Amino acid sequence: SHARTPSVAARAAPARPYATTEEREACADFNPLRTAFYGDLHVHTAYSQDASTQGTRNTPREAYRFARGEALGIQPYVGGLPLRRMQLRRPLDFAAVTDHAELLGEVHTCITPGLPGHDSLPCKIYRTWPRISYFMMNMKSSMRNPTRFAFCGVKGERCLEAALTPWTETQAAAEAAYDRSATCEFTTFVAYEWTGSIDTNNLHRNVIFRNERVPQ
Repeated sequence: SHARTPSVAARAAPARPYATTEEREACADFNPLRTAFYGDLHVHTAYSQDASTQGTRNTPREAYRFARGEALGIQPYVGGLPLRRMQLRRPLDFAAVTDHAELLGEVHTCITPGLPGHDSLPCKIYRTWPRISYFMMNMKSSMRNPTRFAFCGVKGERCLEAALTPWTETQAAAEAAYDRSATCEFTTFVAYEWTGSIDTNNLHRNVIFRNERVPQ
């Protein structure tokens, strides 16, 4: 906490010329005629089933560090080390990690030893033949009457519970990377991707929240 008596200048500061729904300092640089900013509102990490089965190992925190200009190691990996690295020529002004809501709990279950379902056949296929798993898991979730795997338990409760960990980490990563100071150097958004894919006819939507107050 930084509680202190505000200065006369601070008390006399004019109201912000824009609305906010969160606690943060006002941006020192504000252009009423608007400024062009550059960002990415569709980013997947190892929490997404499709990205993970293509070898992605980076987490939301690493994705935000990359967006802010740091170098990032990417697949393929040999001995746990990435064979390629990439870096943006210009850091972004804003970004949102939009991992898939669908199969979020299933992926976390399959990569986390000790969770109920980790040793199930679908998870063994996921870890051994990831590209086969990509089609197998997505076909099951995109049928006209989609169902969850048996390891998810009654009404999918185990997988819904497992999804809380990556979703909580997604929120924490966005908060950690968000510059709430007057510099306003980098903005993050808590977000996810929703996919309606009946009979594999995909309808993708990125759901981006205005602030940190999001569904559990």
